[in-house]
Amino acid sequence: MARKSQNLNSNFKLRPFQDDDYEGLAVLRNLLYPQHPISVESMRHNDKAREEKILHQQWVWAHKHLILCTALFTQWEEIYHPQKFVIKIYVHPNYQGSGYGTICYDHLMNELKQFDPIKITTQVHEPHQQSVRFFEQRGFNNSITERESSLDLTTYNPAEYEAEINRALQQGFRIITLSELRKEDEKADYKVWELEREVCPDMPWTDPITVPDYDTYSKQVLRHPKFNPNSWFFVMDGDRITGLNNLWKSELQDGIITGLTGVRRKYRRMGVATALKHTSLTWSKNQGYKWIRTDNAATNEGMLSINIKVGFKFMPAWLVFDKIIKEEE
Repeated sequence: MARKSQNLNSNFKLRPFQDDDYEGLAVLRNLLYPQHPISVESMRHNDKAREEKILHQQWVWAHKHLILCTALFTQWEEIYHPQKFVIKIYVHPNYQGSGYGTICYDHLMNELKQFDPIKITTQVHEPHQQSVRFFEQRGFNNSITERESSLDLTTYNPAEYEAEINRALQQGFRIITLSELRKEDEKADYKVWELEREVCPDMPWTDPITVPDYDTYSKQVLRHPKFNPNSWFFVMDGDRITGLNNLWKSELQDGIITGLTGVRRKYRRMGVATALKHTSLTWSKNQGYKWIRTDNAATNEGMLSINIKVGFKFMPAWLVFDKIIKEEE
């Protein structure tokens, strides 16, 4: 590691993000979050699939062929509001604590003035306590905590949980994958979108969650490079989806990531979510994965309870911070 910079580099200047910056940005991003890497392919997909209404701009500072700082503002599509924004600032470890983050923050806040923002959100990984202090000093408050946890699949024994799956089957339900559902129902993808539209608003978050229109959902989700229809599981009541659990490929070797687990209100407290959980864990183990991760809002006691009973262990959390600029009318 190079010696930490003590003063601002005289060549420091933020410039707009360019298409050939993806690789350098991935290097910086993965240096800061080595346990949560992202690929150039995923970043390109996310940018290409973004809805036109989303205001999004990014700047970088490149020095000696390396991206050492980046600052961006964007909007979360799932909780879209024209005056609510998300900001992200990444600074190379060798340059942290030297004023670069402050310049990036001031730049973003100045750029956002034109949109008359009412709330600005950011997300900080719990171990990055310097970042926590940085945003707290600027009037941000922790609004929600996402508890990430991991299960060692080498110790998971599917036979111990067969009864949990059988409970759902004995009620006349069946469990299938998206690949299988597509073979028997030409509207399978549309039905998945409908399910998400129904269950996502019940997910605990800082604002009500909404799912975008079907065409956007299909582009963003079902065509994502980490999407695998064989790792999307459904509990079916006849031809109706009662609940969903999906898994996403990880950039880390030997692991897989849990995405959404959602059950329609009518079918809750019937063992659907638990059956889906153990179906996905069994599939993951049989595929040779060594570990699986999930994250849930700290207030989602139902899913947290299911995960803890199986043996998931808590990892450092993700902290969501909000700064209210003015009250929503």
